[in-house]
Amino acid sequence: MARLIPLAADADAPTDAASPSASPTASARAAPASSAAVLAPTRADGSSATPTPGAAGSPTSHTSAEIGFKAQRLRAALRVGLPVLPGFVVTAAEARPALQAAASAVWAHGVAAGRLEVLRHSIDSSLTEELRGVVDALGGRVIVRSSSPLESDGRWAGAFSSVTGVGREDVAAAVRSCWASVFAVDPLRRLAGYGLELAALDLAVLVQPEIVPESGGMARTSADEVIVEGVLGHPGTLLSGWTEGASARVRWPGGGLARDGDGGLPGLIGRRTVADVAELAGRVHAELGDNVIEWAACGGRVWLLQSQASAPRSAGSRSPSAGSEPAAPLPVAGTRVPGTPAAPGTAAGPLVACRPHEPAARECRGAVVLVDRPVPGLAPLLFGARGVISRAGAASSHLAEVARSLGVPMVIGCRPEAVTGPDPAAGAWFATINGGTGEVVLTRRDTGRMSRRSPARPRKLPAPLMPPEDSIDKVLP
Repeated sequence: MARLIPLAADADAPTDAASPSASPTASARAAPASSAAVLAPTRADGSSATPTPGAAGSPTSHTSAEIGFKAQRLRAALRVGLPVLPGFVVTAAEARPALQAAASAVWAHGVAAGRLEVLRHSIDSSLTEELRGVVDALGGRVIVRSSSPLESDGRWAGAFSSVTGVGREDVAAAVRSCWASVFAVDPLRRLAGYGLELAALDLAVLVQPEIVPESGGMARTSADEVIVEGVLGHPGTLLSGWTEGASARVRWPGGGLARDGDGGLPGLIGRRTVADVAELAGRVHAELGDNVIEWAACGGRVWLLQSQASAPRSAGSRSPSAGSEPAAPLPVAGTRVPGTPAAPGTAAGPLVACRPHEPAARECRGAVVLVDRPVPGLAPLLFGARGVISRAGAASSHLAEVARSLGVPMVIGCRPEAVTGPDPAAGAWFATINGGTGEVVLTRRDTGRMSRRSPARPRKLPAPLMPPEDSIDKVLP
């Protein structure tokens, strides 16, 4: 019996599936506009490795707990005719023995033992052959993507890994690599912030053809417009916080750039692509109720990579990332430093500069955290921080999504070093930020009154149901 689950079961499959010998990019271009091709993998003996509806279940029978949130939403998108690349899912049940053994190893030997234990786990020959058949059918080069049930919550944005450029001989190792990413420091610290047990770290894996995007990014739909953000090439650089990208605001429904809506994206990727992304985002919102999508443009088509219902964006400025709520007043005293809105709300506290996995991260509790870029590995800091200032990056980054989901105000594109110097001492400055307008006010803590209002207390976190954070830090490389 087949063990992989297709994103689209036979009832969903179009009749003009692309040839299994086609390249991933060619297959993507051949697919009809309303659906994605479902390709039939074969085993080494030539028999079909495609899960049948009887073996894999009906299109509606697979929950997020079985196939992960990412795969579940893409499966739903395929059923309503949205453009999704074909794919197959390794269920969470396949990962569970390795993850349970790794959890025991973490308790016995520390966090580093968890990843090693997963990588020691071998995938049996039957599943390996199915995976190889899928790679052959999808063009010989695939991306292996993590799909966790936890990803329905924006606080888990960017927590788990994917592996690109995978061939048939590497696919089993790539699946184990995704499983092992569950026991990286970032997910474990987020788990501690949540107060969840290690058993909550279930993970399915999605295998899809790897395309080479001409552009990609994120889009967010509101009542009357779609905010599109993107970059040339792969969207991963934007979402992981390594580039700023460009943006556009498109009226929805109806199309056309909103007033003051050109943030440089139409000139970068073309007005036609911007319009196609906005149309796709609007369709996803109408059909599925999801207001955020990740997208990629390849071969003249825009593909849906991921969708979810997300936390609201920020408040009232002309920035493409802004919304409409009124801004709270900032202190009169101090030096104002401009930035760009990323997550709404106001916050005040000592300014503490942090980098991923530094021991100094404990000083970030109750502080306004200053980071170089909004990389996902910084997410655990936000469970105790009052606010975030990022010197670079985009409001569409995964870290900004974590901030919005936690209700932590965030400003990006703010360079306070002109006031504080390049490496401000922890707590030497007091920062007040408005994540809805992008405003930041800095005051030296030893001079003047810092704020008319006392800052809110940092959130009190539940006791972690896993090894304490001290033990995590001791095993970091």
